[in-house]
Amino acid sequence: MSCRAPRLYTWAASVVCCLLCCGCAGYRLGPVLKADYKSVAVPMFKNKTLMPQLEAQITNGIIKRLQSDGTLRVESEENADLIVTGQILHYRRSALRSLRTEAITPREFRISIDARVDARNRVTGKVVLAPTVVTGNADTFVGDDPQGAEEQALPLIADDLARQVVSLLVESW
Repeated sequence: MSCRAPRLYTWAASVVCCLLCCGCAGYRLGPVLKADYKSVAVPMFKNKTLMPQLEAQITNGIIKRLQSDGTLRVESEENADLIVTGQILHYRRSALRSLRTEAITPREFRISIDARVDARNRVTGKVVLAPTVVTGNADTFVGDDPQGAEEQALPLIADDLARQVVSLLVESW
């Protein structure tokens, strides 16, 4: 074996190590949020629909999603950097499928909830998220208890809506 072989292996190993280190240079652990806020408060949303208790479902869904995401800490209004407010604007139920024997009797519904959400920095009053309408959806089959089917779909709708709201707040793309 010549004297050049160990040098060649050493050189090749150093080039590979350099490429691996440079390839991971932009990677970092922790949240990707590059904003000046670290905590958030979510006061109870206002319900502009005739459907009762939607405000509790939606607000709790957003708080749970923020907690599971972990990028922002959920605080009280007095201690939070960011205040997220919202209004539930519409509650819609539209038929997706009907029974074969009766075309006017729905078998499956899509339930949608529209909410207008905005966020402001508590200290400066600066708008962090301009008023944005977000829609949460879920599909449900109608059995013997149509009202029960709707009630079971509400947490799914709240979570869908909350996922979108949290994404708007924490992703800085």
